[in-house]
Amino acid sequence: MSKPINLVLSGGGARGIAHIGIIEVLEQKGFEIATIAGTSMGALVGGVYAGDGMAEFKTWLFNADIKQAVRMLDFSFKLPGLIKGEKIMHRIEQMLTIKQIENLKIPYTAVATDLNQNSEVDFTDGNLIEAIRASIAIPSIFTPVYKDRQILLDGGLVNNIPLNRLPDNGLPVVAVCANADIPVTNDLQQIMHTNQKDETDYNQKLSKIRQHINKMLRHKKPNDKTLGYTEILDRSLHLLIAQVSNQIIARHQPDLLINIPRKLAGTLDFLKAEKIYNAGLYLGEKAFENSDNLLR
Repeated sequence: MSKPINLVLSGGGARGIAHIGIIEVLEQKGFEIATIAGTSMGALVGGVYAGDGMAEFKTWLFNADIKQAVRMLDFSFKLPGLIKGEKIMHRIEQMLTIKQIENLKIPYTAVATDLNQNSEVDFTDGNLIEAIRASIAIPSIFTPVYKDRQILLDGGLVNNIPLNRLPDNGLPVVAVCANADIPVTNDLQQIMHTNQKDETDYNQKLSKIRQHINKMLRHKKPNDKTLGYTEILDRSLHLLIAQVSNQIIARHQPDLLINIPRKLAGTLDFLKAEKIYNAGLYLGEKAFENSDNLLR
């Protein structure tokens, strides 16, 4: 007999790919995901899962190459934000069987931030792709979503782990935090390890993406040091997000909290997708191995 649970998935950029592995472990353990609330990458993975697109999404992530990555970078020259994200979201929309949140088999909530009202916006109905796109709009990386009088940005600015956006249905709660300030264990280092040849190949791929970005940005702003800027932005946002997340977890303690170390991978390390997924499988198994939680 399946055991229903509520699932909360935090933001964390590429580290959120680990959510996929953790979901698979939960299913293997006999759990049925009854509701999902997610922010940013958590909203994306949760939405793809609820929209029956996970198998194709995994294949797409794992098989992405440098040419595909560059083709997906639709730069914005007028709106604030480096990337419009339209190509990425169009590709994800093609994977989904169900496109409207209210038609999903699993009740779903995506969290975004309204910059006009300085407030949280929760998507519980309407277009699934629009909800995901708003929730993942990292400031200065993705252009905002303009909806009615709202300027919508990444939900992590106000609520990166939306434990307080679950229904009061009495079910156990599993939460996954992809920004945990915990060490990367030796086991995780082994999972993420690449040999020298693969590491060189990876760095060459990143270099090509950087060259492409710099080439495009020369038309936008001379002497733009965007890569250094995004790294600073990433770390600054983490400080804010970590504080807010810790407060939410303290107030709404889940029955099982699975932590993904922040230093497991960079926010934009999507070319390491399969390794991050494998880390999620490991962390999911480890959570049950070490826990006498209420889910048993």
